[in-house]
Amino acid sequence: MTKLATSLTLAGFALGAGTLTASASSHREAPAIAEDQYADNTDVYAFISPNNPANLVIVANYVPLLLPASGPNFYKFSDTARYEVHIDNDGDAVPDVAYRWTFRSQRKNGATFLYNTGPVDSITSQNLNVTQTYRLEKVNERTGQITTIMDNAPVAPWNVGKRSFANYEQVALQAVTTAHGVTAFAGPRDEPFFVDLHVFDLLGVAGAHTTDGVNVMSLVLEVPITDVAKGGARPAAGAAGKDSVVGIYASASRPRVRFLRGERDWDHYGGFVQVSRLGWPLINEVIIPLQDKDKFNRTSPKNDVANFGQYILDPEVPKLLNLVLHANCAPTPAGGRTDIVGLLSPSGTKAADLLRINISQGQTNADSHFPNGRALTDDVTDTLLTVACNNGSKISDGVDANDKPFTTTFPYLASPTSGNP
Repeated sequence: MTKLATSLTLAGFALGAGTLTASASSHREAPAIAEDQYADNTDVYAFISPNNPANLVIVANYVPLLLPASGPNFYKFSDTARYEVHIDNDGDAVPDVAYRWTFRSQRKNGATFLYNTGPVDSITSQNLNVTQTYRLEKVNERTGQITTIMDNAPVAPWNVGKRSFANYEQVALQAVTTAHGVTAFAGPRDEPFFVDLHVFDLLGVAGAHTTDGVNVMSLVLEVPITDVAKGGARPAAGAAGKDSVVGIYASASRPRVRFLRGERDWDHYGGFVQVSRLGWPLINEVIIPLQDKDKFNRTSPKNDVANFGQYILDPEVPKLLNLVLHANCAPTPAGGRTDIVGLLSPSGTKAADLLRINISQGQTNADSHFPNGRALTDDVTDTLLTVACNNGSKISDGVDANDKPFTTTFPYLASPTSGNP
């Protein structure tokens, strides 16, 4: 098969009520956010827990394509950003529930440049000099009520290398925290997004695994489905209405005003403003053009049709595939790509960039594949390029799986690559 060319039938890519097996996403996708990597959404995943079908797992990744050997100031979450996962549970593209993370960094010894001053065998080790903790809150986005789920929860440390961590994963898993029925993890993980990024050199791909060996900062949440369902009740098995699905997007926000006063730290004023968001993979990456990418990141999904609907109805990607690779993609029909709009508005919900997943009773992890949620193993790049081309043949970048296997237990993502393996 010629990469990003036509071959194979579209078997398994049912665009109607079935599922699409699909992984790609939103790394450095807009001009402004490319200058603020610590607030850059990269991927969102959502699936029914493989260990408890009454729970929903949400993964929100930030800070893209991180080199493992990046000391002495290793990557972390920003202390001045607000990271959130928003959930719409009634189909109107307006979030009803949010989970919010805020972070605080500490150091034990400011008189050294070292991240750790000796081998680390525990997340509470005195040798772990630089640490970070977080507060996780649940926000009722209709009333503004905020409930603290956990505070001072530990962030997993960076995988500095074998001299610092004889058993890194044993230490990292000590950052898994459970409170009030919610299990959470924050910290570095292996980058689960797999793709040949040579695609941005005029679609010139050859199946290169360009995201192998890099890391990402992950927020992982496992919550009872009843905590996010409308009215606190899981829809009955077979339910097909708007309440049977939830729509999810992740965001990052920055203080509206920041002042740097000489040698002092930043002062912050005026609340927070959203600077990044992501629901579906690839929407802002390749569907939204440069002139509107920053606007997309700063606006809400409820306005997506008015603001960006024309780019969905007449996407640029098929034209580029035809121009560069002679892929024979189907022309845009007279009424526009209503098939893509349909995928963005399942069960009568309002079309928007939300990752939607059926949460009705009887749904299991096996049902959680894009566009019904998104599993870590889903090859979304191939799926969405194939859907965009719309000619009955598969389009592939030649990269079909992650370089590391995912785990079957929380937090599900693979351990981050070591800075000194």
